[in-house]
Amino acid sequence: MEWMNYRDALLKIMNLLNRMMDYLSPVLLSGFPAFESASMSTVRRFEHGAIGMCIILLVCLWGCSTASYITRMGVGQARVLLFSRPNTEILKDPEVSQETKDRIKFVLEVKRYAEERIGLEKTENYSRYFQVDDNGLLFVVSACRKDSLIPYQWTFPIVGKMSYKGFFRGEDAQREREKLEREGFDTCLRRASAYSTLGWFKDPIFSTMLHNERAVIAQIVIHELAHATVFIEDHLDFNEQMATFIGNQGAIDFFSECYGRDATDYRIACSVLDDDLLFGQFVDGVCRDLRDLYSRDISREEKLTSREGHFQKVKEGFRQLKVKFKTPLYLGFEDEELNNAILLSYWQYIGGLKLFKGLHHALGDDWGKMIAFLKEVEKSGEDPRESVERVIKDTGRRVPSGPLPRSSGFAITGERLAKEFW
Repeated sequence: MEWMNYRDALLKIMNLLNRMMDYLSPVLLSGFPAFESASMSTVRRFEHGAIGMCIILLVCLWGCSTASYITRMGVGQARVLLFSRPNTEILKDPEVSQETKDRIKFVLEVKRYAEERIGLEKTENYSRYFQVDDNGLLFVVSACRKDSLIPYQWTFPIVGKMSYKGFFRGEDAQREREKLEREGFDTCLRRASAYSTLGWFKDPIFSTMLHNERAVIAQIVIHELAHATVFIEDHLDFNEQMATFIGNQGAIDFFSECYGRDATDYRIACSVLDDDLLFGQFVDGVCRDLRDLYSRDISREEKLTSREGHFQKVKEGFRQLKVKFKTPLYLGFEDEELNNAILLSYWQYIGGLKLFKGLHHALGDDWGKMIAFLKEVEKSGEDPRESVERVIKDTGRRVPSGPLPRSSGFAITGERLAKEFW
C-alpha cells in the first residue's frame, strides 16, 4: 500500500477513536445513569481498552523498535482523550471556579477569531477541558553535540525529523536526558503547558494553558492552531518560528480589534512580540558566532575550551540587553547554565522571527495571503525558508519596526512556552 493511502487509513482510524472517546468520556466520567452502578473494574476495562487502541495505533505509526516509548506516550495521550470533559459540562459545574470558566470562554473567543479572521484551520480542538495534575503536562527533551550546533534528531513518520522528544512523565524525560548526556551530548529539559497533535486528535484546553496572562493564552491558542493548519515535514525550526510569529502577531490583532489598543492585554501582546524579536535577534547572533567557532580548523578540545569563554561573553552581552526588555519573559536566561542544546531551544522558537514578520509585511499584512502561501509551500516540497526569502526579496518591501498594524477585513505559536529549564 502506498504511504499516503496508509496515512489516510490511519487518519480514519484516529477519527473513529475520537468519536469513541466522545461516547466513552461522558459514560465513564459524567454519571451516565446506565453506568452509575457499574463496578470500578468495568470502568477500568473501558479505560484500558481505549488506551490499548491508542497504543496499537501509535506502534503502527512509529514501529516496534520504539514500543516502550510508544506505550508510555499512548497511555498518556489516551488518558488525555478519555478524561477530558466537554466545555459545556465544565461551564455548568459548580465546583469549577468562575475564573477557570471565564478563561475557557476566552480560549473559545480566541479560537473563533483565529479561524474566522486569521484563516487558520477550523477544527474541533478546544471543545473539551483537561485538568492537568500536579506532576505537569509534558516534559520535552532536546540535545545537541558539544562541538557543533547540529541538534540530535529523532525520526517519526508523518512529522519527519524532530529535534525534541516529549514525555508525559518527568522521570521518563530525565532518564532520556541522562542517557543522552552519557553519550556526550549537551541536553535541555523543559516543561510545556500545551501541545498540538497536528489534527490527529481533538486537542483539549489544558488547565496549564490557563495559568498565564490573557495575552499569553491568546498566543498559545493561535500558535497551536497554526500547527494544525500548516506543518512542514522535516522543518521543525521553521514550523515553530512560523507558529510563534502567527501566535504573537495574531494575538496583537485579536486584542486590537476586539478590545481596542488601549486595552492592557493589547499592550502586553505588543511587548511580548517586541521582546521576542529583540531576544531572537540576540540569539541569532550568538548562534552565528558559535557556528563560526565550531567551523574552525582546531581540535575538539580547543573548541570546547573556547566555547566556555564565549558563553561568558554571551552572559555579559545579555546583561546589557535585558534593560531593553518590556516583559520579564527572558530574564531567567542570565541564570542558565548555557550549553548548545539550551541555546538551540530558544532559537528554535524565536530565532528568525524577523523573517516571518517580513513575509507578513511583504504580503500586505494580509493573513489570508500568508496562510495560503504557507499551505502552498507545505505542498511544494521546496525549502520553506528559501521560499519565504524569495517572496520578501521579490516584493522589495522593508520590514517595519514594532508590531505590525492589524489586518483589515473579516478574513484575516510554543505556544508561548514557559521557559522552565531543568
